[in-house]
Formats: sequence, C-alpha cells, structure tokens
Amino acid sequence: MKSILFYGPEDVRYEDIDKPSPKKGEVLVKIKYAATGGTDLKTYLRGHPRIIKEIPSRFGYELVGEIEELGEAVDNFKVGDNVVPANTAPCYECFFCKKEEYSLCENLEFLNGSFSEYIIIPANIVKHNLYKLKEGADLQTAVMTQTLAVALHGYERSNIKDGDFVTVYGLGAIGQSFIKIAKKLNNVKVIALGRSKQKLDLAETNGADFLIDIKNLDGTDIERKVKEICPYGTDVLIEAVGKEEAWQNCIKLVRPGGLINYFGGCKKGTNIELDTYRVHYEEIKIIGVFHHSPKYIESALRMIENSEIDMSDLISEEIILKDFKTAMEKHRQGKVFKILIKI
Repeated sequence: MKSILFYGPEDVRYEDIDKPSPKKGEVLVKIKYAATGGTDLKTYLRGHPRIIKEIPSRFGYELVGEIEELGEAVDNFKVGDNVVPANTAPCYECFFCKKEEYSLCENLEFLNGSFSEYIIIPANIVKHNLYKLKEGADLQTAVMTQTLAVALHGYERSNIKDGDFVTVYGLGAIGQSFIKIAKKLNNVKVIALGRSKQKLDLAETNGADFLIDIKNLDGTDIERKVKEICPYGTDVLIEAVGKEEAWQNCIKLVRPGGLINYFGGCKKGTNIELDTYRVHYEEIKIIGVFHHSPKYIESALRMIENSEIDMSDLISEEIILKDFKTAMEKHRQGKVFKILIKI
C-alpha cells in the first residue's frame, strides 16, 4: 500500500509499505478521506514526542473509511461499515480514568497513520471509540469529527452562560469550531481575534459579533480594542493559538471573575509572566483543556451527521495523497484551515 512516512523534520516521503492485517480485537480500515491540521504541521516541522516513536513512522490521525477486514472477536462491526475512529481511547483503569478525567489517561494509545491507504484500528479504540456512520452520511464532513470534538470538550469546561461575552483568540479550525459551538449552544456575543482577513471573514460567517484584526497590535492595543466592546473585559477567553505571545496577552483581556481557557498547546518549556494580583484579588479563573474523550467524539459526530453544525467551510481544498508535502507547506503559510486528502 501507499503511505506517507516521516523520516525527520520536513522530510516526509510517499512510499510503498506492507499492507497490515488485523489481530484479535482490531479492524482493518480502507481509508477514504484523511484530513490535515495543526498537529500534523507541528509533527512535520519538528516531530512529535508521543506520536513519532520510531523512524521512519507513519502519521496522521483524522480519517473516515470502510472496514475491509475484522480481527478475531470483533462482533459489533461488519465488513463494509463506514466508520470514524477517534485517535485515542482511554483505558478506564488508571488513576485519572477512575476520576473520569479521560483526556489525562496514562495509557492513551495513539492511532497513527491516516496518511495511508489502509490503517489498523487498535483493539481498545475499536472497543471504546470507533463509530459507525449513518447510511448516506457525508464522508467529507465526518472526517472533521475530532476537530469538533476537542472544541466541544473545551467549550463544556469553560462554563459559558447566556449573555456572556466570549472572546476567541486564534481563528484556525479549532477557533472557528469554538465560534460555531458558541452560537449554536448559547445566546452569547462572540469577539473574534485574528490576523488574517480570510479567517476574520469566516469568523463573521460563523456568527462572530465583533471582529478585531490584531495583525499589527501589541497586547495593550488588543486590550483597548476588547474593552471598547466590554469595558470590564470579556467573560470568557478561549486561547486557540498555542503561542507564548497569545498566552501572555490573555491575562489582560478577561474581566474580574472571568475565565481564561488556555486551549492552544505551546511547546514544552514555554513560560509566561502572570499578574498574581489579578488572579487573586480579581478572582480570575485559569484552566487548561486538552484532547477529547469518547463522549465528545460521539457527540461531535452526531452533530455533524444531523447537520446541527456545518464543518464543511473549514475544508479549504482537496488533494491526493502523493501531494501531501504541498499541504504541509500551505499550512505553514497559514493559507488553509484543513485540507482533505482523498485516498
């Protein structure tokens, strides 16, 4: 089968490898579509400590496909089913799982290799986090399930209420998903902070009430712009950039008693300065939210299937597998949200 293999930073190759066979509890899926995103770009540029465990390595994790072969003891799926797998499943046995903090599971097994013609779905994902699509479901939008799922997780943790001002800082696919969810689930005003006209325009289409172009603004300027809209600061701030500068600016933008959700992951070892006066005396709540869990994957898929949230506008273009490197370069230039790879 054909596959994209990672050999090192910016060194990916389109090669022939052996087609795998499923073991007990596993299924073999013929991939129909895969999607690219921010994590793939980070992996392409610098590798990944949890995904790339050997060289060369397959990578990619968002996909929709058809079950081609069942391993022994798989009885809840059949050959021919169109399915969406999550890229992990919790073990349900570790310290964190017993506290129902499934995104922190110590034994998350990462699904890896969607940029290929076939993929083996591990037994634990088959058991806990693999979903059959409804008859006639749109495969191109179903592949966006995990993008919506992680945003649903972050949104639920942010304690957003009707009447709130919700500021989304960063307007990539995840930021846009937060805006979609906010306008679907609550009566809120959304402030969108971004650096590109394309992304700001899409934020407006998705329901953002106020747009702030921060391309040439420093933290003080951004604060002034936000407080022209809500003088005390925003009720909830969702950071969806994952860069030190954005994290640093966030503390200035939230109101006393407000909440900051640091959702965008920075490189390990990144540090910011924190105004402890604001956190203590103004009761600022600060949370970090990572990943998803099975309930968010299932909820996201059903919302997409039932046309409750339309994810199609986040698909910037469609390519074929051998052109994968071109997709990564477009992501690096910030020209796309998600690219769909037809396998």
